[in-house]
Amino acid sequence: MPQTTILIATSMMRTDWLINRSLLSVYKQVNVNSELINVLIVDDNKNEDEFFNIKNEVNKLRKLLNLSALDFSTEIIRNTGVKFNSGTGAWNTGIRNTYTSFKNGFISILDDDDEYLPNHLSNCISEIDNNTLAVFQWLEWRNQDGSTMNFPLNLEKLTPKHFFVGNPGVQGSNMFFKTEALIAINGFDETLPNTTDRDLMIRFLWNNESSQIKVIGNVGVLHYNHKQVKVNNTIFLKQQGLDLFYQKYTTHFSKEAYIKSLTRAKNYFSYTPIEER
Repeated sequence: MPQTTILIATSMMRTDWLINRSLLSVYKQVNVNSELINVLIVDDNKNEDEFFNIKNEVNKLRKLLNLSALDFSTEIIRNTGVKFNSGTGAWNTGIRNTYTSFKNGFISILDDDDEYLPNHLSNCISEIDNNTLAVFQWLEWRNQDGSTMNFPLNLEKLTPKHFFVGNPGVQGSNMFFKTEALIAINGFDETLPNTTDRDLMIRFLWNNESSQIKVIGNVGVLHYNHKQVKVNNTIFLKQQGLDLFYQKYTTHFSKEAYIKSLTRAKNYFSYTPIEER
């Protein structure tokens, strides 16, 4: 079993969710060697004192669960990248930190308001062979009204074109990568306020073969689609992010793909492209 780092970027004073939802779900993983799984929390809060509150709350949770120092060993560090902009700086801080410590390991990303089902890590780890660079297990959206949405991902949908047009089912919390594969593509684009998952996947898929990717065809991650403030969900930021995304990628794809992507952006985000303003 390779060393696996769970990378959680936290911001906007969401420490309660961080502790009682995301981190707790990591500590409750089954059928894994907990000494070969470490957690790296990257603090991206504007309030600098929250760093110390996070440390205290993590220690309290570990004591409550009677975890030894080696069980899911957990470190909290500050974001040294771009701050308060979609989490990309915090993720890249964690990716670089992890690569320094475990060059041959894997990174499993988890948002501070999402959670893993108990077998998620064991399912992903069991798919790893000498050729594997990424594993993606299905993710289920849980909406505030109690409804759910599933995204039946498969290998055929893991193409750059699919991620240019939309998102077939890979986002932060179901990303499981070999760390060196993220380093090779320079991690997340810290200039983007959103569309960061699609951007990362386009570059990753340009750089690697589908034979190096595994998809697990059942749900392993719960994403909570709540209405509270997020780092990237204002209309202005959506508009700005999509402008940058299309400036970066439109010339790489067909006009047909661009029209499909625009139609989705208009329907989902009321986006108006630059040429129509």
